[in-house]
Amino acid sequence: MKVIKNINNNISLCLDSRNNEVVAFGKGIGFTKPPYDVPLSKIDRTFYDVDEEQLAVLKRIPEDVLEAAAEIVDLANEKMDNQFRENVVFTLADHIDFSVQRYRKNINIKLPLLYEVRQLYPGESELGKQALDILKKRLKVSLPREEAAAIALHFVNYKAQAETAPDIDYGSIIEQATVIVERELHVTVDRDSFNYYRFVTHMHYMMKRTLDNTMIDSQNRDLFESMKKEYPAIYSCSVKVAALIEQRLQKSLSEEEILYLILHINRLCAREDCDQ
Repeated sequence: MKVIKNINNNISLCLDSRNNEVVAFGKGIGFTKPPYDVPLSKIDRTFYDVDEEQLAVLKRIPEDVLEAAAEIVDLANEKMDNQFRENVVFTLADHIDFSVQRYRKNINIKLPLLYEVRQLYPGESELGKQALDILKKRLKVSLPREEAAAIALHFVNYKAQAETAPDIDYGSIIEQATVIVERELHVTVDRDSFNYYRFVTHMHYMMKRTLDNTMIDSQNRDLFESMKKEYPAIYSCSVKVAALIEQRLQKSLSEEEILYLILHINRLCAREDCDQ
């Protein structure tokens, strides 16, 4: 494997035998001035399809954080049947680095609720707890238990995104939907709250169901009409969000899906999750 650029002492940008770009991890491989050939025996881990944003993360994040994130992703794949591409390491490392910086500066912000995450996502929650042990061992930091929930939700959201079609910018749709909520209901959504994580996950799965023509339809007309009357502003907002989704996906939403939008937007804009 040919090293063409060193990122730091232990990470380099390389070309494989087919001239594909690959980021390689290996102890000391970045000490020698490129270009040069590095034996495969010195390569511990490789990442293909690394974009510019991920390369920027590699340059900015400390090596021990990257190594800890890689160990957590290895554990996630071991526990959850290899559901996660290795490049999830970069986004997880970015999250961990931010959390560690906050911890070391004694900055406390509201984190997703540990109990609710544990109830809804037991497998990911157990992974989050084990991730804290890895971080304590590798980085010598004892992050609060709530950080286990944040890491758990990182994997929950990754799975939700992975199960949706790759040629649609779901992140853009969800951000536009959030802006509609803020504009229509005159609130500022707390994007660090548990309910926002839950809203994002719901949006991913709802769009996947819509594209797969497997939308929820339980004929729950009475509840739908009741919610319309009880929460007229949220119903109006939900209709606008639904219109955005229908326009972007070129599909119509069922009343049941709009009902669930009402429920999630109502929860999203609870007093503790929005500034009104």
